[in-house]
Amino acid sequence: MNYRSCLFILTILFLVPISLADVNSPAYSLGTMQPVSSYTAHPGENKTVEFYIFNAYGNRISHIVLSVANNPDNLEIDLPPLGTNMWNISGIMTPVEENLYVEPLPIVEEQPANPPAGIYYLKATNITGFIPAKKAVATIKIPEDAPLGKSYELTINALAKWYGEAGTVQISQARPFSYTLLITAENYSETLYTPSGEEGGGWSLGLSNEMIFGILIGVLVIVILFQQFRPKRHR
Repeated sequence: MNYRSCLFILTILFLVPISLADVNSPAYSLGTMQPVSSYTAHPGENKTVEFYIFNAYGNRISHIVLSVANNPDNLEIDLPPLGTNMWNISGIMTPVEENLYVEPLPIVEEQPANPPAGIYYLKATNITGFIPAKKAVATIKIPEDAPLGKSYELTINALAKWYGEAGTVQISQARPFSYTLLITAENYSETLYTPSGEEGGGWSLGLSNEMIFGILIGVLVIVILFQQFRPKRHR
């Protein structure tokens, strides 16, 4: 299924440490797409963010470990479960700890009518065809008391590892995914703001009720004193 026909941010790592003339030479590929980096969320919401990883140019499986690299506000973040899979690597049974793995799948000209489970076909403007990829989803718990207008910054790190014939890691590459979450109200509203005590008081020049009362008392005292001590006319 095509995720979107709009523009995507596309990043590709293509490493070929040995000549491509040898078809058995390892080729390590880490491609990523992050459709959205800025989200809005409201207090108490469980907000999901996502990114895609593909392996269109390699011939080795990419084993991905996810982690939270930057979370200054200590938000609660749930990543895809980390588990240990047993891989048979050239006859050697090798346990690999990973959140997901991405097998080499080439770019196709048309989307398959029945795509493999868990595979999304992405369209990018700088590549002809559709890119098969796997999606990683993280869930961020927004605090109930998150102030409106606040922006939360966080980064999720994806570490890709590739194994060699001996069942050991040959090379690894990290890729960060940075997100900004702006806190907004759950329901839209729009009202004119008037500070407390000033409703209907445009003539008050921004004075509070207490200040106005004090001024009136002062004026009244001055008037009384003036009446009492003004010179009296003699007939």
